[in-house]
Amino acid sequence: MKKMTFSRLRIAFVAAMVASVAGCDGAGQDQTVEDFGIAYIKRPIATMMDQDTNEIILVQPDLREAIEFNEGGDVYLRERASLAADERNITLCLTDLDDDGIGTGDVRDLESSYDGTRLIFSLRLEDLTNGDDVPKWNIFEYDATVGGCPTRVMFSDSLANKGNDVAPYYLPDGRIVFSSSLQRATGAILLDEGNQQFQPLDESNNEPAVVLHVMNADGTNVQQISFNQSHDLDASVLSSGEIIFSRWDHMGSRSSINLYKMRPDGTDVKAVYGVHDHNVGTDDSTVQFMAPRELEDGQILVMIKPFSGSAGGGEPVMLDVANYTDNTQPTWPNQLILTGPAQISAMNLDIRTDDNPSPDGRFRSVYPLQDGSNRALVSWSRCRLQPVDPVTMLRIDDAEPVACPDIIPDDAAEAFPVYGIYIYDLDSNTQLPIVLPEEGIVIDEPVVMSPRTRPPVLFDRTVGFELDATLAGEGVGLLHLRSVYDFDGSFNALGGTATTLADMANPAITNADERPARFLRIIKAASIPDDDVYDIDNTAYGRSRQQKMREIIGYAPIEPDGSVLTKVPANVPLAISVVDMDGRRIGVRHQNWFQVRLGETLQCVGCHNHTPATPALPLPHGYIDDAVALNLGAPTTGVEYPGTNTDLDPDMSVDLDVTGVIGETMAQSRIRTLCDPGTGSTNLAEIACPQLSPSVNPVFSDVWNNGAIPDVTNQRYDDATVPVLVDVPASTACQAQWSARCRTIINYQTHIHPIWEGVRMNGAADRTCTSCHSNLDMAGAGMVPVDQLDLSGGLSDQEPDHFKSYRELFFNDNEVEADGTDVMVQDTDGAGNLLFLIETDMNGDPVLDPDTGLPVLVLDGMGNPIPVLSPVAAPAPAMRVAGSRSGTFMGIFFPGGTHEGDLTAAEMRLIVEWLDMGGQYFNSPFDAPAN
Repeated sequence: MKKMTFSRLRIAFVAAMVASVAGCDGAGQDQTVEDFGIAYIKRPIATMMDQDTNEIILVQPDLREAIEFNEGGDVYLRERASLAADERNITLCLTDLDDDGIGTGDVRDLESSYDGTRLIFSLRLEDLTNGDDVPKWNIFEYDATVGGCPTRVMFSDSLANKGNDVAPYYLPDGRIVFSSSLQRATGAILLDEGNQQFQPLDESNNEPAVVLHVMNADGTNVQQISFNQSHDLDASVLSSGEIIFSRWDHMGSRSSINLYKMRPDGTDVKAVYGVHDHNVGTDDSTVQFMAPRELEDGQILVMIKPFSGSAGGGEPVMLDVANYTDNTQPTWPNQLILTGPAQISAMNLDIRTDDNPSPDGRFRSVYPLQDGSNRALVSWSRCRLQPVDPVTMLRIDDAEPVACPDIIPDDAAEAFPVYGIYIYDLDSNTQLPIVLPEEGIVIDEPVVMSPRTRPPVLFDRTVGFELDATLAGEGVGLLHLRSVYDFDGSFNALGGTATTLADMANPAITNADERPARFLRIIKAASIPDDDVYDIDNTAYGRSRQQKMREIIGYAPIEPDGSVLTKVPANVPLAISVVDMDGRRIGVRHQNWFQVRLGETLQCVGCHNHTPATPALPLPHGYIDDAVALNLGAPTTGVEYPGTNTDLDPDMSVDLDVTGVIGETMAQSRIRTLCDPGTGSTNLAEIACPQLSPSVNPVFSDVWNNGAIPDVTNQRYDDATVPVLVDVPASTACQAQWSARCRTIINYQTHIHPIWEGVRMNGAADRTCTSCHSNLDMAGAGMVPVDQLDLSGGLSDQEPDHFKSYRELFFNDNEVEADGTDVMVQDTDGAGNLLFLIETDMNGDPVLDPDTGLPVLVLDGMGNPIPVLSPVAAPAPAMRVAGSRSGTFMGIFFPGGTHEGDLTAAEMRLIVEWLDMGGQYFNSPFDAPAN
């Protein structure tokens, strides 16, 4: 982020600043804040010994570690925002376990109530059990009208001790939104799925994910409202009554913390800012968007920080989220009008967001004062350097830090920060001290206990009114996607020949086999337990951990206009893939989780291009202001869609022609016709409208052209016309009737490997995979596997946790002889000359012949030179975790391939969907062996 000018802040003369504060006491704008108490957190700075240099170094906080504990933190209160006011420790009554006047717990995430009478925060006590029963982070409240010791909000010990609860914030109706690893709804769904109940880890497998929950003011009625696979943090309330928060998006290759918002009941989750551009820190460094708070002018004040490495500091910036989704990407209504930047530094200072010394110091937190003064309470540390030894260039730990010069040397060592509390005037770019910094202490998270405007209450949507009761009763919501051919408002034929959406949607112009998109595959994340619950090795993931483990919810048909209307499980993290008639994913993975609440309908305009050639940043997608839908739906009511010839009644006993209602997509019209047979009330129940449910099996029927394209049923796991798979990855009950708890879980060892050994005869020809791709022939003698690909059974000598065939398919290997030894060839030099072993001396240098000056060759027992041999690399692995269209494996089984017809359609479908999800070795942690 560029700054035009800098105004240096140097607190070399604290006394002068104290005098400035004294001169402002009780007068002017300062009256509004100084008339009220302030609270803040103090804790010892966390340090450690560098094992290489023996220096004492700072422990760098990591934004991805949401439940980190640093002993010695307490909440302090001053009755007035003044240097002269006394401070008192209001949590020592909880953290002083030894009654020695020293707190050994920790506190974080301090907030005040709208009326200014209460404080809320998260507190954790010291572990006195040596790791056997580590205390949890719990939410505590302090009532200034009563005084005394803060009390825990959750009265129930059993509930409070089940999860780590952090980052509380008061909702306008008196309830509390907070982040918690409790994951109460997630645990209940795990039980329904037949798993044990546990708190799933984040997508780095580092700690339990903390996601958003709400509870009553007395700690009862705890409800989980977000279902991200990694952390959802720092919730606050907007002037609209919605919740804005920082979400760690960490699916697949992504890892960034972005701003999202939702209603307090968890519905209407939308991206707000930052999804596509994080290189907006110092010198275009990567930063994350933390602790969002709305300013009085509607802008969002955030702290931009790197994941780690900046001594806990960052830069306060103001975001114009009403008009931008990224720093230089306007919202859809502002495309071609605005160019950015969307974010402006809240302080006109030289603040760095990396690990280099920051000339104008570091800000750790910022709290805007909602009093019309455009000021904020900040935690700030001035810039200081630590003297270093001129010879070793190591820090001199006991030396006194010095103020940073105007030009900081490149090799300067930054001293430990000394954060104090200040009132910062955003207009005049000046600040006044309220709590002076202390050496070795972090003073952070200031809040003011003054009344502020309470946002409107957004009441929870009610099942039976705003939320559909039938859907809620089945544990589902609805997903309505208007067109998979709509990419950011432009038509994308996905490889098809149609040039417009109208042509694609017209079966008389583009028949079903010519339309590239046939099904929407719905995918769910598999929850990963902590090692204390069930310890698995990293080999359980297979070739790559990036996609973790995945489960398939089912398949929904894509209509000619690209629309989809389907039930999806509520309260779980979901993703989607568009697949073709063979079940192969079209395009890249959908690297973003979405959720629906019970009875909620999620509306999506279309799809999104995350890596466009132009413009420089991807266009907005998943925001409040989406692009205008390419699929406008039926132009009139009561007319059949162009080129269609439909009768949805299979017995032809009832005329069920599909006609549209103005604005309806083809998916909406088909479901309305099937589920509203003249009653005027659409019945969404599974028994009355199974067509609205996804299916475990991708079964196709050409309903829009009266069966012009024959039905496709041979991809069913239970297709009676083909040999039954050795082990089907979906239950018989789910194949017969889908429910919200149906899961297809594919493990290589159980479901994929048996395909290679299944006996296949084509007349007299043996087409069994392992008849050619094995290290043994039919007589048991050694042989060279065809194409150096050995698909036979047994554990791998490279990784005993994997079958040999899995390693052969995904990992680099060497060519082998019939006896299993590596094929070896003689090495050559750059000129193509053969290389032989040469004698070397004690230093490893060649021994030279005194007569010829050439290296002396090493001879074997027969007096012959010994050649230098190296193994020959086998052909590149045939499979790729990027999906079924990557690698060379699947292509040979499709029409025109050398192995066409060798696998059944159901087997090909199984391999394809497994590869599209990432080719994991296991897709359920509890199917993997325990360590």
